Amino acid sequence: MVSAIEKRFNRGLWPWVFLVAGAFVVSTNHVLGRYVGGEIPPIGLAFWRVTVGALVLLPFAWKDILEQRFVILKEWKLFFLMAILFMPMGNAMVYLGYNFSTALNGGIIATSQPATTVFLAWLILNHTVNRKQIIGVLIAAFGVLIILSKGDLLALSSLTFNKGDLMLLVATTSFSFYTILLRKIPSSIGPMLILVVIQIIGIIVLAPFYLYESITYMPVPTNALSILVIAWVGIVIAVIAVGLSNMSVLALGPAKSSIGHYCRAIFTAGLAIILLDEEMEIYHWLSIGLVIIGVVLMSRGHTPTRRTEIS
Repeated sequence: MVSAIEKRFNRGLWPWVFLVAGAFVVSTNHVLGRYVGGEIPPIGLAFWRVTVGALVLLPFAWKDILEQRFVILKEWKLFFLMAILFMPMGNAMVYLGYNFSTALNGGIIATSQPATTVFLAWLILNHTVNRKQIIGVLIAAFGVLIILSKGDLLALSSLTFNKGDLMLLVATTSFSFYTILLRKIPSSIGPMLILVVIQIIGIIVLAPFYLYESITYMPVPTNALSILVIAWVGIVIAVIAVGLSNMSVLALGPAKSSIGHYCRAIFTAGLAIILLDEEMEIYHWLSIGLVIIGVVLMSRGHTPTRRTEIS
């Protein structure tokens, strides 16, 4: 059956509240990723983020893990794929990209996720996509192209992109796949259990990369900054924000829940300007304007049926 938490909060305004709150908290991830770039190694930060998150959740989730162990084992391939998409291809790639790009760019590039999410929702889940949604996707994608080209669309033909921006685009696409696959998980597995299972598998997936990075590049420094940043990304972002986002996706579906990424872009831009002294260029404003238009059109779709129960 659908979990009690999901059943209670998947109606009315709750999914939208979770969506906006999760988007704001996740926006701090972009700012922190840029702030600590070069000081905390990217894979090490991703590894300790997921490790701390799993340790926080395990005391609350271990009974559910035991109860749902047969379902989890049956779906192990799905969880393993989601862990790869969310950890090395997602979070680690984000932190790596911020060694070469800005928080402003990263926040706005995240808005490309709805384009791939809607397409994959149609391709994998057979969700209906109407003409307004298609137009919204195209407008939002054009806004991201403006960011990638720094306002010079002629750069698209010469492929002179910032490698950090491209890494962030790869990460965003991976998150799209992850969002789609959330709807494939059996309904008996609630949002918290989904999160902790993927985090545990993520630790296993990231471990060899983390070991290699520590030996060949640098280990995670044991100083106050590292501890504070890891605590924030491991508890507030990896547990609270991702949990809120997962619940909104399960309630609203991949297409409508992608609105959160537009909100995140706006929150990230504000925080980057205030905290990192990054400058808002004209092409940033143009890009945000286009994705806001896109989100209005994107929201005109039908909310898909929630996860079906299994016997």
